[in-house]
Amino acid sequence: MMTKIKTKFTNSYLDECQEQTLLRIERNGCWLAFWGLLVALIVQRVAYPADYDITKGEMVVLLVLAVYLTVACMREGVWDRRLRPDAKTNAVVSCIAGLVPGFVMFMQVYGNFPDKIVGCIAAGAFVTLMAGGLCFAVLSILAAAYRKRVAELEAEPDNEEYRLR
Repeated sequence: MMTKIKTKFTNSYLDECQEQTLLRIERNGCWLAFWGLLVALIVQRVAYPADYDITKGEMVVLLVLAVYLTVACMREGVWDRRLRPDAKTNAVVSCIAGLVPGFVMFMQVYGNFPDKIVGCIAAGAFVTLMAGGLCFAVLSILAAAYRKRVAELEAEPDNEEYRLR
């Protein structure tokens, strides 16, 4: 019984070209969902700074998607198509990632206190530094784990059936 069910869901009726096309469509849909959720969260945080209840659903879906992508990539020993897992790349990515929450914080504080521009800039700068630093720390830890995982995968026998178990 289980064999029939497993066979039913593991057989593919697509040729190799169609399989690659489907994978590309799924990949694009995944990244569209990821970045769309992130933009929706940012817009909602800026538009409704005091109402955290409206973003809970999007936040959960975004975090689950981010954790899944991270764990799946680490498990397979894949970092990125264009970026290397080194300190320079992590620093640049962390600076860019830190600017987003810093800008959101600046906009929220400015919305509440438009006459206190120095305080708004200070709040945005503080959040930028904290978020960038946290991002750099997490990326550095993940890069070290990635290098360790790649070494483990390279030490394993080159048997596709062995890796799939």
